[in-house]
Amino acid sequence: MRMGRLYIGGLVFAMLFAVFACGKVYAATPESRSKAEQMAAHQDSVAKARMRALVLSQLADKEDDVRSLCSGVNKCLGIRYDFCTEADLKPWPKVKYNDDYCGVYREIVKRGFPADLRQPMATEIFARIGRPYRAIYVNKGTLPLGADVISYLFDNMPFTAQLINAYLGTNYTLEYTSRNHRLFNGSNGRSLSGEFYWALQDSAGQKLGLRNLFFGYGHAKVLRWSLHGSAIAFLDMDEVSKKELRYKLTAVVFPANSILNSIMQMNVFKKVVNEKIDDIVNDIKKASGKYFSGDKEPMLKSAALKSQENVQYVIDFENVVNGAPWKLGDYERLRKERQKKREAPAPLKLEEPRMVK
Repeated sequence: MRMGRLYIGGLVFAMLFAVFACGKVYAATPESRSKAEQMAAHQDSVAKARMRALVLSQLADKEDDVRSLCSGVNKCLGIRYDFCTEADLKPWPKVKYNDDYCGVYREIVKRGFPADLRQPMATEIFARIGRPYRAIYVNKGTLPLGADVISYLFDNMPFTAQLINAYLGTNYTLEYTSRNHRLFNGSNGRSLSGEFYWALQDSAGQKLGLRNLFFGYGHAKVLRWSLHGSAIAFLDMDEVSKKELRYKLTAVVFPANSILNSIMQMNVFKKVVNEKIDDIVNDIKKASGKYFSGDKEPMLKSAALKSQENVQYVIDFENVVNGAPWKLGDYERLRKERQKKREAPAPLKLEEPRMVK
């Protein structure tokens, strides 16, 4: 569409130039109007084809995912993208586009992630949501951490993994893979790993750090199955007190076929998945319990936490635990401030020359 506008804008400029140069206005003939309309239609067609090619390049299952994207967004949100064909808009035959199915779409949009394909990962997210199969897992509980503390731990994920490892001897990993810390990967060192995009850090501008939306690709060993797939997850937290949070994790997983979908709907499967989530939560509780009981020895002995950078993170963490405020983004703000201080040259000191008597 943009190319079409550029062409028409250039055409208008050329006509105006002719008027000023010759002092005459010529009425466009039907033939010239028809040719201009044909050219504009051609440019519009080219723009749609380019957009479709771009969308296809971002999707794993290509044509099927385009259909999931177009039909789902159209049926649930009433949006029709220009590049979608009639075949793309055809609903999946076994899907009931009712409130339950469309509720995921509406929840994401309500939280502040619109179906605008210009924003990062929107194409992948809305294509996954529109697939014919899905399994939903819900895990609820509490964590012995306040809002500021959990915000600090989310704001410095590598330190968080190293802190748990120091107390429990585990092999958790968390690493950012983008400068804005929205992309990261992680593993519990046992049966779960994945790559994730932190799509939302609040809900429509409210409750920063406590209303989160993640999208990612995961790898899990569940019972005798080794599974690979994509999912979105809502992680909602509310502060019960300065030392306790209530959380609700809702994961929407997208099985690749009907057989896998049947397996993932089984109660025994859902039970095992929830147990794996509980294992991670329990690890956080165990490490937190030891730390808050006053046991600082594992943290002080950890080789990973003895680096110059991590020593500063330990100090920051201690300050937050002792009541200092923290919100998402403070990590990067402080990092930049400290970097500037290190780079600033030491001020020159001029001494008065001594008078020789």
